Amino acid sequence: MKKIGDSFKGILGGFVFILIGIGLLWWNEGNNVKNIKTTAEMEKNYIQVSSETVDSKNEGKLIATNGNLLYEEELKDEIFNVSIVSPYLKRIVEVYQWQENEDTTDDTTTYNYEKVWSSELIDSSEFHQSGHDNAKSKPYEDNVLISNEVKLGAFRLPNDMITSLEANKNISTFDTETITSLGYSVYSNYVTNSSDLANPQIGDIRISFVYPDYKEASVLATQTNDTFTDYISSAGKRVSRIKDGIHTGEELIKIIETENKILKWVLRLLGVILCVSGVAAIFKPISTISNFVPILGGLVNSAVGLVSLVIGLIISLVVIAIAWIAFRPVVGISLLAVAAVLVFFLIKKKKTKVQTSTNEEEKNM
Repeated sequence: MKKIGDSFKGILGGFVFILIGIGLLWWNEGNNVKNIKTTAEMEKNYIQVSSETVDSKNEGKLIATNGNLLYEEELKDEIFNVSIVSPYLKRIVEVYQWQENEDTTDDTTTYNYEKVWSSELIDSSEFHQSGHDNAKSKPYEDNVLISNEVKLGAFRLPNDMITSLEANKNISTFDTETITSLGYSVYSNYVTNSSDLANPQIGDIRISFVYPDYKEASVLATQTNDTFTDYISSAGKRVSRIKDGIHTGEELIKIIETENKILKWVLRLLGVILCVSGVAAIFKPISTISNFVPILGGLVNSAVGLVSLVIGLIISLVVIAIAWIAFRPVVGISLLAVAAVLVFFLIKKKKTKVQTSTNEEEKNM
């Protein structure tokens, strides 16, 4: 009876899942259209310029430029006496912790626990099983030191662009005297308090220092004096991009387009999954009750799963179609047509089953 009660309680959760899925799908389609318009606008408006000089004629315009990265300041982490000449130096402090994973199979939820390194503290007080206690604090926090001046040719890079450069190198040489005085030791690229970092214990700490080491970079952004700010498209999207290496404006825009496409499909899939899961939760009581009759359980569960998938897909397609009608009518109407075909197929299939059942009953009479 508890399972039946829980399944009925899940109906509300099912409606919540559907609403979240609908909201996500609607936002994603609108955001996708804005991204498409923005990249098309950038392709039309950007100017490829040299980074060797700053031309005041390009003030306020979208420019693409590339060239040598210039930086001379030595950045130093005073606590661990670590220093490097780089655009930025990042300290990452990780704790070896328990992580709870949930697994639901056949109406039964189990929890398993694995040990992971994480720079974020995992709150073990929320775990469903005791005996997996994590540390409540870190001895040191993550930190980022940024150079006061990093230039791309004659242009100064703003801090957000500097830290957008991917850290591709690790500090591997340490002042062992300083490290030892802090009660730590060096293991490969890490500073740690673990007695054996290859076999760590819960609560152990490992600290790494990473930094970008590039000689060249490329930027796509609005020229503002001798630096860069976000480009704001007519669709309201803010865009600025820095990438290591030499790239043209066209190449940078293609990279942005690819990232937007990946995001679009990931969020679409997530929205569909939420809608299908929501419908499945609403129909869950039917599956739960049918499980008390062994012969019917498997058949009903399969049918509920199929119906949940179809209805979830229909809801998703309708939402996407209406969103596209609002933003791009031709594609939206096409999607609505596909959804209509699915609905027609579902109704027709149901009528066929009913008719077949009626005919068999008449034959048996």
